Amino acid sequence: MKPRLFAFLFSITLILPALWVTGCDRDRQTHGWTLPSLPRPIAEERVLITSAGQCTDAYIVAEIANDLMIHNYFMPQVRNADMLNVKSMVVVAGYSPVGMKSNGISFDSEKERLKLLLENARSKGQTVLIVFIGGKERRGSKTDELLRLIAPKGDYIIGLKEANYDGFLTTLARENMLPVTLVKEVDDIREPFTSAFR
Repeated sequence: MKPRLFAFLFSITLILPALWVTGCDRDRQTHGWTLPSLPRPIAEERVLITSAGQCTDAYIVAEIANDLMIHNYFMPQVRNADMLNVKSMVVVAGYSPVGMKSNGISFDSEKERLKLLLENARSKGQTVLIVFIGGKERRGSKTDELLRLIAPKGDYIIGLKEANYDGFLTTLARENMLPVTLVKEVDDIREPFTSAFR
């Protein structure tokens, strides 16, 4: 092998791993690799933002989308999005017994609503973003069940590092082959959220 070609190939073997490491974040608390944001957009605007579990976190995500001037429809209990002509969907997960009760929704009916929405989104080729900003305190069996329900139909997960204390979010992402971004604070979701659209 010619010396120059050998030197080139050797330098590539050193550079590629370095690029991978600098583009990702390895954190003991995350139990896996995460991306700081997406390298290219995967979703189109005219976004439906809905809740999975009826927690108030969906309102926060809708406000962030408005601040970022991402054209969206915020409908926490939407059942049929066909009339909206949406291109993408954001599902904000977090089970709230108070939210469920005040909206007169049972856990089973919430799961059924989400299944139909997600199947419809997948059949139309819509991108589904999964957002979980509730933190460790909102991680319970019902929230985890909702996240497991959504993930197979999702395209990208954005969550808080604190919520991934046991590696649940990164494991969910790995099992469903989804990119995942974990941030320290709720307001830090702006960059990864925007990266999905622009």
